[in-house]
Amino acid sequence: MKLDTAINKYFSKDNLINSICQYELYYQIGLGNVALQTIQDVEETYSKLDELNLQIDTQKVFESIQEIVFHMSNSNDFEDKFEKQLRFVALVHMLDDFIQADDELLNSKTFTDSIYEQIKNDTFFEVNMIEQFNNDYENVISKWECVITDDVSNEIKDVVSEVLNKS
Repeated sequence: MKLDTAINKYFSKDNLINSICQYELYYQIGLGNVALQTIQDVEETYSKLDELNLQIDTQKVFESIQEIVFHMSNSNDFEDKFEKQLRFVALVHMLDDFIQADDELLNSKTFTDSIYEQIKNDTFFEVNMIEQFNNDYENVISKWECVITDDVSNEIKDVVSEVLNKS
């Protein structure tokens, strides 16, 4: 896919909303899973997540989509790989944020390496997480439909086009 075509497609209002929604769901569901693995208690996990208060940074999301489009749009199977790469980036972002924020985590290097391998091998996001993703999708996308307007998506697309076409 040509770069301009990919930019127009993936930074259109509907695709941008969908990508941000997916990114947030991968991030938050992954975060809950990682926190539960480290704590092993559901109630303490909720408390820890409240304490850490980790959220996606939309600027990082836009930059991630931009990087995926820039580096992968010329591949033959780009459209098939886009969501998998978006999931990978969101989960790695989540893992990095969690490790930086949780100063009580013991053996963080071993833990991080193990989780990263699962993310890299696309085995981290399991069936129960996919079910949660599907169940939460409508609520999360409705939030982003209120935030990302035609004007906002056009501004983002213009900035991305300018940046990527200079590269």
